[in-house]
Amino acid sequence: MLYYKFIYSTALLLIFPFAIIYFLILSVKNRDIDIIENRLGSIRKLENKNSICIHCSSLGEINGAKELIAEVAKSNNILISTNTSSGKARAQQLFPNLDVVYFPLDYKFIIHKWLKIAQIKNILIYETEIWSNFYSVCASKKIKLCIINARIQKNLHKTQFIKNIYKEALKNTNLILCKSGYEREKYRKFGVDEENLLSIGNLKYSYVPDFSDELSIKRSEKTYENNKSIVWDTEIDNKEFGPYWTGKKRLHFSNKDHYFLMASTHEPDEKYFLQGIKELSEEGIVTVIAPRHIKRANRIKIFFYKNGIKAYLLTDLAKEDLVLEKNFSGVLIIDTFGDLPKYYSGARYVYVGGGYSKRGVQNIIEPSTYGKPILVGPNIENFYEEIINLRKNKGITIIEDDKWTPVQENIAKYLRELNECDNETLAKMGGLAKAYNLKLNGVLEKYIDILKEKKFIN
Repeated sequence: MLYYKFIYSTALLLIFPFAIIYFLILSVKNRDIDIIENRLGSIRKLENKNSICIHCSSLGEINGAKELIAEVAKSNNILISTNTSSGKARAQQLFPNLDVVYFPLDYKFIIHKWLKIAQIKNILIYETEIWSNFYSVCASKKIKLCIINARIQKNLHKTQFIKNIYKEALKNTNLILCKSGYEREKYRKFGVDEENLLSIGNLKYSYVPDFSDELSIKRSEKTYENNKSIVWDTEIDNKEFGPYWTGKKRLHFSNKDHYFLMASTHEPDEKYFLQGIKELSEEGIVTVIAPRHIKRANRIKIFFYKNGIKAYLLTDLAKEDLVLEKNFSGVLIIDTFGDLPKYYSGARYVYVGGGYSKRGVQNIIEPSTYGKPILVGPNIENFYEEIINLRKNKGITIIEDDKWTPVQENIAKYLRELNECDNETLAKMGGLAKAYNLKLNGVLEKYIDILKEKKFIN
């Protein structure tokens, strides 16, 4: 074990100068001095005297933990930490009265400095963040550490080096609350004390949609790829949730009363769906794409134009005062943060991205909450147990290759079939997903009860 720790420490030492340069550049680019300062252990000012830190890696994790954070904050002082500027922005938007900082780099001297300033007693780590030195320093300082909604990324537990580093780190945890029995089994292989290793359920089932999104969104601040921000009003003026208004500009989706939503896409999702999107466009149906990383938005736009499909960025329409033609039926790319829920509301059916990439399927729970028929690719590792159960309940469809037909053709075929379904049939399909989702309500309460019982929170 000492051998692996030596390699890990040596690697950290070698990359330290490059890490400083990287985060310095990131600070300048984002005009946020906290990036370099927090990462190196300095926290300039904390408004509150915090007793609990809840760490969420990035924007997606902040969204996944928001109900838990809100509930814990009712009776505890909370410091939120994150790794990304988008995560920080989202946390500040959701919780303007809480302190939000960047997580320290995994060097012991930095961690000691960061923890001394933060003055926290307990730490809740959301999902996958396992840092060997941070965990060991917390243990040495008697800071209780719990991993919530815990999961292990695919195959990490099978890599001997990672397995040994993780095994050593996890010895310093006080409690691990797994999102499924499937994930609990993966943690068990690291030799974690089974008394402190529990399967509770996925916290994302505590998500409650804000159906006010279906009526109006007022003064929503949007952050774009170029780091500029503008503010506009958005209104949805009929029961079909369209056409959308951006400022004073009316955006007509198409001559249809619905659209197909591709949520949280990764490469090569758009390529695989190209044939199907072309056919939908010919039928007068708009495809709305919300990429997982908005920096991909312009590349997606160019890709569709090269393949003969009109595509617009939502921010282009706002910045350049453009108006979509009345019968537009191409691709609308959502390159803003925080807008996905309202597009779930108006979609007729939804593809959740990542299933054709190494990254794996993104959050399928949110669209199921809205009662939408869901399509995914074959890499379902991130939500394995949830997707398998949803498929058993006929609430989700996995589209993959077969011996005779390429996946692109299978996708196009399934989109045609969905497009031919009447509203009643689609509502029934989405209702099956929603019904299964509702069965799992109460997960948040379970987490709160256990965290109170184990004295992590008040």
